[in-house]
Amino acid sequence: MIHLVQLGPSALLVCAVLVAPQCAVAATSVVGDLPRAADRPLESLPGVDTEYGELRIGSDTRLRTIVTRPAGVQGRLPAVLFVQWLSCDSIEIRPDATDGWTTMLRRLITDSGVLWQRVDKSGVGDSQGPKCSELDYETELAQHRAALRQLLNRPGVDPRRVVIFGASMGSNMAPILAAEQDLAGVVVWGGGATTWYERTLRFERNALELGDTDPAKLAPEVSARAAFLARYLIQGLSPTSIAASDPQLGKVWSRMVGTSGQTHYGRPFAFHQQAQRQNWTGAWARVRAPVLALYGEFDWFETRDAAELIVDVVNRTRADAAALSVVPGLDHHFVRYANRRDAYRETGGTVATDPVVQAMLAWLARIGVRRP
Repeated sequence: MIHLVQLGPSALLVCAVLVAPQCAVAATSVVGDLPRAADRPLESLPGVDTEYGELRIGSDTRLRTIVTRPAGVQGRLPAVLFVQWLSCDSIEIRPDATDGWTTMLRRLITDSGVLWQRVDKSGVGDSQGPKCSELDYETELAQHRAALRQLLNRPGVDPRRVVIFGASMGSNMAPILAAEQDLAGVVVWGGGATTWYERTLRFERNALELGDTDPAKLAPEVSARAAFLARYLIQGLSPTSIAASDPQLGKVWSRMVGTSGQTHYGRPFAFHQQAQRQNWTGAWARVRAPVLALYGEFDWFETRDAAELIVDVVNRTRADAAALSVVPGLDHHFVRYANRRDAYRETGGTVATDPVVQAMLAWLARIGVRRP
């Protein structure tokens, strides 16, 4: 087994400035022999120790794990498992990245005082296995399930204080994982409890409305996309077979957002069809932990009523166990805009993660996972 350690220069700077008598130097270590997929520096964040490890699943899949914890802190810590987005982007934090997602994660990891575990999907970053573009929903869910087991069994983790943070697509996997375990909490961003068919249809309608579609053409186009999505997601037909049986309806595929020859939003058809078969509302009803649903006011990827449904379902089972926090002006990517149309066009936005970070840190304190 290889165990390498590199000191983080940013951590050294923090210690030099603070001149703290017991200032722990943050370090980055590599455990195991999973190789780097590219020649780039290891992640190093101020004030936290970072461990590059791996999660083995079956004979052909080795996933890169990145675990961070406050530098120099000993004993079992509360922990958060981050369950990420739909796209095939790495969870590794690049030092020069200033986008909303990276800024949000960097802030939470350095400011929360708890242990965090992130896992790159198969075929992403250093992770080895099937390509992410070929990864279906059930397989990815199984990988996150294995990651949660690994986290709960980690020696430096207090298993009674483990939280899942599901973001974007991860917000739909979070309740399934949480319903299977006794966890300390579940927090989600940019997700809802409706079916994948309902979410996808609303996403398409939002794009049409915000894209200034001719009002006279809006209703028939939404109806056409609803008919296509019913065959594609509910009946489980491929776009090719839909076009073969109904050439006119088949033309809808090329007009939808994020479609290509054999993928939808960069993932295989099976991913979306399996997502449609999930009972997310039922999973939320089985979650026994406190829940925080975070939603950006101008998030056109999801709807506020879908986020409200999470809270309603959880609270019907356990009164006051869930809460909704709507962040004014924010879109799906933690960027603040003047209105929904600007958010759709990505015009004039400013990264603004502080409201989300503060809301989540305060909630973690309320449920006893971190010190106020």
